[in-house]
Amino acid sequence: MTEAVFGGGGSAPERAAKPALVAATSGRTLSYDELAAAVASIATGLVRTGLGPGTVIALHLPDSPEFAVALHAAFAAGAVPFPVRATVTATELARLLAEAGARALVTWPVMLDIARRAAKSADVDRVLCFGDEPDAEPFSGLTTGAAKPPETAVKPADLALLAGTRGSAGRVRCVPLTHADVSGGLFRVAEAGMIGGSDVVLSALPLADVLGLNGVLNPALRLGATVVTLSGAGRDNLLRAVQDQRVTMALVTPETVEMLALDRVVPRYHLRSLRAVVAVGGPLRAEVARACATRLGCPVRQAYGLAEAAGLTHLNLRAAEEGTLDSVGRGLLGVRWSVTDSATGAEQPAYQAGELCVRVLDRWVRSGDSAFADEHGRVFILGRLGERGPEPPAEPEAVLAAHPAVREAVVAPAPDPELGLVPHAFVVLDEQIPAEVLLDYVNAHVPSYRSVPAVTVVDLIPRSPSGRVLRRALLERAGLGS
Repeated sequence: MTEAVFGGGGSAPERAAKPALVAATSGRTLSYDELAAAVASIATGLVRTGLGPGTVIALHLPDSPEFAVALHAAFAAGAVPFPVRATVTATELARLLAEAGARALVTWPVMLDIARRAAKSADVDRVLCFGDEPDAEPFSGLTTGAAKPPETAVKPADLALLAGTRGSAGRVRCVPLTHADVSGGLFRVAEAGMIGGSDVVLSALPLADVLGLNGVLNPALRLGATVVTLSGAGRDNLLRAVQDQRVTMALVTPETVEMLALDRVVPRYHLRSLRAVVAVGGPLRAEVARACATRLGCPVRQAYGLAEAAGLTHLNLRAAEEGTLDSVGRGLLGVRWSVTDSATGAEQPAYQAGELCVRVLDRWVRSGDSAFADEHGRVFILGRLGERGPEPPAEPEAVLAAHPAVREAVVAPAPDPELGLVPHAFVVLDEQIPAEVLLDYVNAHVPSYRSVPAVTVVDLIPRSPSGRVLRRALLERAGLGS
């Protein structure tokens, strides 16, 4: 894997000083030379301390340049990295460590307490921590100064990575992937044209997920691009990262595309550096993709992937040209796929829904996703098998009206000094309750792009004889002017 990732992307002199990884919040940067040096040095330390070939090393880290260092040092040592989302609980982490047979756990200072409790419960030998934490083995202690990674005899069929994936029941399970699996997934994306060597890329999917790890991080490093790591969740962190780091390609979820298309905060940020947005992780409606593309001024495409396939398997680079914004496209290089009847296994004809099955290398994988294909071989994802379609987004009016303290609620445009007109909620109460409580309540139950900036309590919502809200009279009654 070390050679597969760092063996492409142009000559060494051209890449040496170029930023390989940038932390979005702090601006901390690792050049390609610094990354290669850290990986070689620490990989040697891992082998010398007994964490070499075949050893499972769990990575409980936020998305950061340090995540990439730990990941590729483990690869270079011949060990088996097992990335785990930073948000897991101690109980869940302990279960995963035990199931993976982890010998060591690498963590972050603010997550050290959770890591220690999980490691103790799972009988993990060592807990290594970035930084200088008391009573913790420092990750920096693995530094040896070695200029080259250790020589390890790794075969394509050897275990390379344990990927965590969440099944339909919501329980994370470990998926073992060989070196052939992971390198195959890496090459599929690197050769697809989604990422270029001059790109600045960001994944809104955690790098601990194989779609972030082998769909963005590894291909981007192979091609010599710059990867922006985003450790904090949330709308504003993402938008600020794209703006400040001048991101050119972002891999995001369909929910993020919807936010980019509709959230009224988005125009406050300068996002014109983006040349493409790629959505992965579920169905995306064509009208939402089109609205997002119009607002951002760049193509919005869909992709599809599986942990069992070590990354992306489908990509729709010609969505706008072919008028298929709601399709994940055709299979990538080396991928065979079929839409089958989940009961009989028979292949479905065009436009007939069934289960998407993917063949990668020498095996077929059942995705558990409902899909259909058109006559041109383009795949359309419908959702998980057996699940109803997503509920329509909640409306603020309906949410407020359902609160037991509210007799009547309406949302109407009100003047805002920065944004012009914004949706403002007005309520008539049956019992006294602070407006701030209602504001928190409504915004916790609607998507971010449908949130309201304020709730105002009034004694009456004026209406015409036909029932239409008299907006001017309502604003005057609330003291908000016209």
